[in-house]
Amino acid sequence: MEIIPVLDVMNGRAVSGKSGEREKYRELKTIFASSSDQLKIARNLPYEKLYVADLDGLMRGKPDIKLLKKLSEIKKLLIDAGIRNYSDVERIAKLNAEIIVATETLQNLETLKEALKKFEKRIIVSIDIKNEKVLSQILPSSPLETFEILRKLGAKRFIFLDISSVGTLRGFKFDFIKNCDEEIFVGGGIRKEDLKKLEKMGVSGALVGTALHNGLI
Repeated sequence: MEIIPVLDVMNGRAVSGKSGEREKYRELKTIFASSSDQLKIARNLPYEKLYVADLDGLMRGKPDIKLLKKLSEIKKLLIDAGIRNYSDVERIAKLNAEIIVATETLQNLETLKEALKKFEKRIIVSIDIKNEKVLSQILPSSPLETFEILRKLGAKRFIFLDISSVGTLRGFKFDFIKNCDEEIFVGGGIRKEDLKKLEKMGVSGALVGTALHNGLI
């Protein structure tokens, strides 16, 4: 199992916060740089991959493509830029990165079908969960029901992201994932002590933000 650092970016800087309350996010303080400069942080992270959440894209549909391109020249990226429709997919596909299609922003399943048809190996579907319910305009509130629907559409790589736990260090709690055979990544509140448990469950990767930036891993 691999550890994949998380970097949230907004308004030209790296930021951090808790439980998806993005209006309260503040400049990131990290052991990997003396400032919130995203490029410096990326260069100093001792990991091959980097998960980037572009909050300008997620919140306003306007991802910072120039920044994402620069980051993609430093690390192998997994990018969540708030994909809503297929033109968003094509915009991110121009970058050297894996493309995250997240339930929080996805507006229709046709977009996902087309993305899987053209970019199957690069697509990771993020099942975004808040207060134990899937964040979505178009999918059921049950994480497992949503997982089954997306799996039947042809998705083979998934993130289970507990937005409620982001920044809290309260640990991972999706025990049902052990029954999944697909390539699974998890994120939200991950601590050092969760890593062995996740590996035993067969999880492919852990998305780690707060614990890593605070030097706890």
